[in-house]
Amino acid sequence: MFKIEFTATKKLGVIDTEDTSVSEAIYSIYLGDDDDKHVTMTFGNYLIYLTRRWDISDIYNDIIYMLKDLNENKSEFRTSFLCVGFTLYWNFVRKENSITITPQWIEVGLEDRETNLFVENVREANFPITVDAEVFISEWNKLLKSIKDDLLKVGYTEDLENFEYLKELK
Repeated sequence: MFKIEFTATKKLGVIDTEDTSVSEAIYSIYLGDDDDKHVTMTFGNYLIYLTRRWDISDIYNDIIYMLKDLNENKSEFRTSFLCVGFTLYWNFVRKENSITITPQWIEVGLEDRETNLFVENVREANFPITVDAEVFISEWNKLLKSIKDDLLKVGYTEDLENFEYLKELK
């Protein structure tokens, strides 16, 4: 099972005219307060909590590269997420409409969905999951569409570096 759940951000920051990329703009508009801490990823039997300001802004480009590889129907590839609270590799194998993701957790808070306890040794939790490719892409796209809407609401434009993928999200 793979799912991304999030709440709408109630309070956004303001545009920083020195921002040139989507990653920088994400960092600027999300304030890092409690309102920002409601991105929950379900990965198999685990829950992972992410923030838009700290985590998503750091891994935004990696997310886009991963989604491009999936949309190009690459049969095998590897994605890395290298930020302070979310450091890992995902190895992808695609067969028709399904993808198997084998994680290599390095530094990430994994909460067991059944026990609500955090996994002490994440390296022992490298269990693959198989999900429908369209569902996986759709879950990421919902989050990215929300971020796109917030960026535009604050006043950023499609001129930001690495905005191309977001342009296609309706």
